[in-house]
Amino acid sequence: MKPQVKRQHHVWRRYFLPWANDKKLYAYIDKKICRPNAINISVKSYMYELKVPNEKEIELIKILFLDESNKNKIVVENNKKIISCYEMASLLKQDGETNEIVDLYLRNSIEYSHEKLENDFEVIFNKMMKKDLSFYENTDDRIVFYSWLSTQSLRTFGVRQKSIERINKNNDVDVSSSWAIISVLLASELGLSLFLEKPKRPIFLIENKTDITFLTSDQPIINLDARDDGHSPAHLSWYYPLGPRLALLFPEPGKHEGLYGKVLDLNQVDYLNKRVIDLSHAQFYADSQMTIERYVENDEKFNFN
Repeated sequence: MKPQVKRQHHVWRRYFLPWANDKKLYAYIDKKICRPNAINISVKSYMYELKVPNEKEIELIKILFLDESNKNKIVVENNKKIISCYEMASLLKQDGETNEIVDLYLRNSIEYSHEKLENDFEVIFNKMMKKDLSFYENTDDRIVFYSWLSTQSLRTFGVRQKSIERINKNNDVDVSSSWAIISVLLASELGLSLFLEKPKRPIFLIENKTDITFLTSDQPIINLDARDDGHSPAHLSWYYPLGPRLALLFPEPGKHEGLYGKVLDLNQVDYLNKRVIDLSHAQFYADSQMTIERYVENDEKFNFN
């Protein structure tokens, strides 16, 4: 049996290392510049713990993920397997079952699924850092790639908070107990949707050779087409900094063409960094204090969304 993992990262712990020197990077936290350890950020105790869902949660999960009238049958069958394990563990817990396996499942099953995907994605990440996009022509690698982008974009603490609040407001359902599994199911369906797109979307690596490096944040994958009013955007163009000098762009076809295929200028780097800040949850990070100061210096009204 695997051991319990209490400290659960909502951003892959390996991800921040390209910005670090001696394992430390620069961060803007609580309106202060500090220098934390790169592997000790974006982490919370039992971040992905599942608890006993209420009846409204169960009903909403069934509507969202088990309705064969508007979903692929294979997708529904896969969702059933995931949900049935959760239902069984929840019922045992509700009945006062103290079985160690039940507790391990509720606290760590989602964490283990993220860990497996991280291990699979690391091979792709290392290739991208070497500016090698050949993996994108391999079907299995492309599945991992889509799964990673979808999962990482939905697993963060900021998305968790906003999603729980929005669902509660719009549907009068508190999904706090089950959000971890809901996010996995949503990511799975989003990844499949991207995989089935014809023709497949192109991907681009964009290099930054300006005097200002790329920022990243506690929401590292952002949609450049996100709306400022909080409503769902009509398009999906993911921007994913891979390091201070390299980033991935996965745009909606025909959008953001000025960001790839040519050398970025300072205005474009500023645009991307400001979008990172605007769409962060509570913190953002850089490889130098100077880069952070560029965006917060003399700005007393600076605050996060």
